[in-house]
Amino acid sequence: MALAGTGCTGKSADADGKVGAFEGFVAPSLQGKTLSGDYIQLSDFRGKVVLVNVWATWCKPCVKELPELGRLHGSLSAQGFTVLGVSVDKVGVRRVVENFVAKHGLKYPMILDPDGHAVGSFELKGYPTSMLIGRDGKVRWRRDGIIKENDGELGKQIELALAQPVPE
Repeated sequence: MALAGTGCTGKSADADGKVGAFEGFVAPSLQGKTLSGDYIQLSDFRGKVVLVNVWATWCKPCVKELPELGRLHGSLSAQGFTVLGVSVDKVGVRRVVENFVAKHGLKYPMILDPDGHAVGSFELKGYPTSMLIGRDGKVRWRRDGIIKENDGELGKQIELALAQPVPE
């Protein structure tokens, strides 16, 4: 999948901080094969707060945010939070992705999406891109750009999302 204008941006959130067309709507469908060979989909995480993070090993801002994503996942998973990584690295570099995951001690699920099919409906503007999905499966927040260490905006959004009751 070729995305016009998509590249490694590392830019910060939009000035208005809005999610745009996705805010309040059910998150776009997402499914793919993990590094372990299992198929998972975003709907498998219903009832949890999920930070979908689209990244690539060749994207320096993407790699820079990996330790923070790992920290968030580790410190908040007991509260019903998870990060779901989506690597858009090309076919044939699976070992490179595996090495990055191991090097950074990432314990969250990782989907391989070399053709961009899994995130095709996410309207990506560049990498990294992250989207926070609430327990109800609706988009609560989006960042087109890097998540920095102890990111206050994201922290507040995660806190609000975790405070939501689990849907029945």
